[in-house]
Amino acid sequence: MKIVIIFIVIILFSSAVSNSQNAIQIAKRLSNPLGYLSIPFQNNIDFNIEPNNGFKWTMNLMPIIPFAINKNWNSLNRIVVPVISQTDIYKNTTQTGISDILINAFLSPRGDGMVWGLGPAINIPSGFPEELTTKKWGLGPNFIAMNSFGRLILGALVFHLWSAAGSDTRPEYSFTYFQPVSLYNFNGGWGIGLSAEMSNEWKKKVSTGAVIFQGSKLINISGQLINFVLGPKYYFGNFKKPEIGIRASVNFLFP
Repeated sequence: MKIVIIFIVIILFSSAVSNSQNAIQIAKRLSNPLGYLSIPFQNNIDFNIEPNNGFKWTMNLMPIIPFAINKNWNSLNRIVVPVISQTDIYKNTTQTGISDILINAFLSPRGDGMVWGLGPAINIPSGFPEELTTKKWGLGPNFIAMNSFGRLILGALVFHLWSAAGSDTRPEYSFTYFQPVSLYNFNGGWGIGLSAEMSNEWKKKVSTGAVIFQGSKLINISGQLINFVLGPKYYFGNFKKPEIGIRASVNFLFP
């Protein structure tokens, strides 16, 4: 609970250093979250994970890097590096390390209105120790779309990975991930969001998912935009499901 208290204090304190009128203008500029460089540090803390009442902390470092290819096309790229510490996921053992790196790359047409992109998703079996890696490369398609309606932002990400080259001692996988997202921005840099994360492993016939409610606060410290996010996660599914979780993120934004 200490990390929850710390983030609540940060969010409450940040309201004293954020100018309301500037925050409104910044929110308008940030209506397209895919159009600028951002570096989120997304912390996920999960409790009472089946079947051993395990604990897991995952910090996803996932920079979003867009750049222009030409006057008609952009490249949108997200790299996810999961740093993990877990206990009793495998009974009476603890693992700390880095899981496999995921790359989501999209080719996106330039223009006003809805932002969308299509491209490859790649899983790099770079994790360690061995409990945190698939030991198999993965490759498949992914699609992203996002649009703003005034203060409301709606979007979705979906990708599928088929296992490819790698260790013969590890099982093949066929994995689908779907994440719908909704965000609403208020005055003063405040916002609320509702999203879900759903995944299905087709070969093992197991599925997991979570619904995330979150509040956010955007602040400007000497020109550096930082967005704080905090909220609970409620899980569903049929495989190693936590009882409850918490998401606490710090996002550095560079419009």
